[in-house]
Amino acid sequence: MIVTKRHAIVLKKLYEKGEEFSVKEWEDFDRETLWHLELAGLVKPVGVEMYDLTFSGNILGELLTDMIREGVLKNPEEWDDSFRWIGSEVISMIRYSKLAQSRVRGEVAKALEERGFAKEGNLTPYAYTLDEIYHASHPRLVVNLKVAEYLRKMVEGPGESSTLPVGGDELLQLEAMRMIAFSVPRSDVYALTGLGQQIRAALRKGLVVTDELILDELILDTVAKAYEGNQLSDFERNALLERGLIDWTGELHPMAEHLYLAWKIYKKGPYLMTPAFQISEDEARLLEVIVKLWKRHEKEDDVFPEPKQIEKAVDWEWKRKDLTVKLALYNLEGFGLLKSREHKHGARRTLVYELTSYGEEVLEDQRKSLRSVTAVGVKSITMTKKEFAAPNMEWYEQARKEGLVSDAAPTSSGRLYARLSVEAERRPLITNTEMKVLRKVPYKAGVFIEDMNLSEEERIALDSLEAKNLVEILPTDVVTLTEAGQLMKRALSAVSDDVEAPVTPLVIRLLQAIRTHGGLQMREKRIRINPESWKVVERELGVDPETFDDTVNLARISKFITENALTEAGVALLQAVDELARKEYPWVEV
Repeated sequence: MIVTKRHAIVLKKLYEKGEEFSVKEWEDFDRETLWHLELAGLVKPVGVEMYDLTFSGNILGELLTDMIREGVLKNPEEWDDSFRWIGSEVISMIRYSKLAQSRVRGEVAKALEERGFAKEGNLTPYAYTLDEIYHASHPRLVVNLKVAEYLRKMVEGPGESSTLPVGGDELLQLEAMRMIAFSVPRSDVYALTGLGQQIRAALRKGLVVTDELILDELILDTVAKAYEGNQLSDFERNALLERGLIDWTGELHPMAEHLYLAWKIYKKGPYLMTPAFQISEDEARLLEVIVKLWKRHEKEDDVFPEPKQIEKAVDWEWKRKDLTVKLALYNLEGFGLLKSREHKHGARRTLVYELTSYGEEVLEDQRKSLRSVTAVGVKSITMTKKEFAAPNMEWYEQARKEGLVSDAAPTSSGRLYARLSVEAERRPLITNTEMKVLRKVPYKAGVFIEDMNLSEEERIALDSLEAKNLVEILPTDVVTLTEAGQLMKRALSAVSDDVEAPVTPLVIRLLQAIRTHGGLQMREKRIRINPESWKVVERELGVDPETFDDTVNLARISKFITENALTEAGVALLQAVDELARKEYPWVEV
């Protein structure tokens, strides 16, 4: 949705008219403006050159006239030509501020106040009305030749807005259709949304769009129909054939996969999550140490990557102050880069680590450029799949510094870590500090970081929690719990403050094994396990006896299990892990 001076003037005129209207006498400029409003779902054609406001358009017209009458806004004719009353960045600021209990600060407050959506540090009722209008309206999707050519030559982002190609009103059309978003509060960074990225990918792979052959909602419906194996009419088959989406045998072109995902986003709803990921330089070096120890093991039977030998091989200055080597190994396993198992050496049984396929991919990337990768850098890419989100300039610069973004597009490294943020199985480590920080975040509402009074160590822990997809830090510096974070907070509610790390990947694996081999007692909300099943659980966990005993003791100390059952907290922990594993639509790489 986009409303500038030109759109507000037309919208106000149409609202005051209060009935269907003819555009026969309209100038081209006003017709283009009307087209933007139609794309945004605010006006609709009702006859030959006849239009009417949609329900959302009527409410927005009412909102605009009310704000003018109350003196909150000037008459649109007095606005600066470049003034954006409503745009993706404005919607973002309102949505983020609602999560902060309607509070606004800094540049966000200033930006919303000049639009009439904030006053004295809080959102106004007008902001809530606009948010409801945005939610209720459904944009059109019409890609004509000019828009298609613009999409083909632009880069998907994130990138600096100043680098966008010069064009006519194509950007306004893209924003009206929710195919591009701009950063808060100054719109200095842009990114194509998930919808925009998929349609651009199809165009760049050969989708035919001309003045006569447009891409619209009906074509997306037809692609979905064909993709799902339904019978096409001759008319539908010809429509896909003309655009290069099928061949003469009826086989779908690979570009159709992008349009099928675009259809899902358009019809069923946008991506909602902002998955993240992180790895420190120290942890990347540990991956290398483990590989080298396994290599030595081929010739030296008593050398293998057990925790003691790994720690001894750390011959550099350890920079990760919040994690010991032992906890760093847990952390790497928690991000799906390592897996631990039992290793037998003669009569001795011990715990060893080996890289997963994801760990091997990360090590290959880190060998090219050893550096830390942060949650901020990764989410600067993943957040662009959402409907109205783009990273702010600080986040974008961080992603560039880490080699995740270059020339207004994700690099191969950026795409790797963005993919891992979704695909890698999560069994997160929760340290003592992370537990305490998690407890400071309100269960449902958001909180400004500055109001949390975090120490340096706690601030690092907050970033780590975001990398684990338990909290989300918004571009307005507001922190909220994710659904998984809410469950994790509940699971940790009874843990003593002196437990070094109440949750480890092994604790989670233990609880998952108990759930598999136990039985749910509905009245107690517990999963009970028979004494004879403990041996089965131990075999499934696949670790040495000492590690198994230590893991069981930690789970009991953390109040996740009793002698023979999972507690309600243990069930909540498993629910949190299940939520972390939940996926949205599978992303098609662009």
